[in-house]
Amino acid sequence: MRDMTNDLTRNAYDHVTACSAAGRLTARIIRPDAPAAGSAMVVLHGISRNADTLARLFAPEAERTGRTLIVPHFPEETWPCFQRPSKAARPDQALLALLDAVEDHFAGSTGPVEIFGHSGGAQLAHRFAMLYPHRVAGLHLVAAGWYCMPDDTMPYPYGLGPGKDAFAAKWARRKAHSLRDFLRLPAQVYVGTGDVSRDPALRKTRALDTRQGPNRHARAQTYVTALNAAAHRHGLTPTARLMELTDCDHDVVRAITHNDLAARVLDAQCQTI
Repeated sequence: MRDMTNDLTRNAYDHVTACSAAGRLTARIIRPDAPAAGSAMVVLHGISRNADTLARLFAPEAERTGRTLIVPHFPEETWPCFQRPSKAARPDQALLALLDAVEDHFAGSTGPVEIFGHSGGAQLAHRFAMLYPHRVAGLHLVAAGWYCMPDDTMPYPYGLGPGKDAFAAKWARRKAHSLRDFLRLPAQVYVGTGDVSRDPALRKTRALDTRQGPNRHARAQTYVTALNAAAHRHGLTPTARLMELTDCDHDVVRAITHNDLAARVLDAQCQTI
């Protein structure tokens, strides 16, 4: 049951805007001339907020494969924090409203979606999927700075432990409740072999460095191992795969233009287990 009101506008360029209690969110919809069967894909930018660039670089592959793309833009002035649901912001609600709006308006865009996210977008993608696994068909996570681990050995938001306050405990419980369904989702985790810089945008704490690793490359490896271990604990077939991008750092444009990332992602038809 929906707990928000959607307001949909569309112009000739297939831009969709959905309004919810969490705020306003606009996305560009890329619809190929010859649509193919398969889930639509959400493409989430990182803190550079380069939605237009990602739309431009993904568009030829969408046309080639027949995949519909939904490319949201979280403007800094209205969404200073969009990487995860928190007391300050609920990007998950805005994304839900957007998906509902797209389903209501475009034929053939119903059902769970695959989600691609780079960096901060990868953070939002996997946290959204932990909360709403029934809305997700598969994940393509590219070089998140850090992850919500699928166990209670780290406190929320780093894991599913209770955390420091009632808010954290509530969110940890919600994610733990849907963890088994989340672990069924195919998850491809991409990271450059050269993504080892401890740049200013990387979250650095002693606990993160110790438990997840000192850089994005190490943290991606840790996350895939943790996902598959959690699947085993729940009696499920592990679905997470680490995909290394050779000679690539944290630059998503380089990953697309030199490592064929967009093509690899759109060619990987995710099927839930």
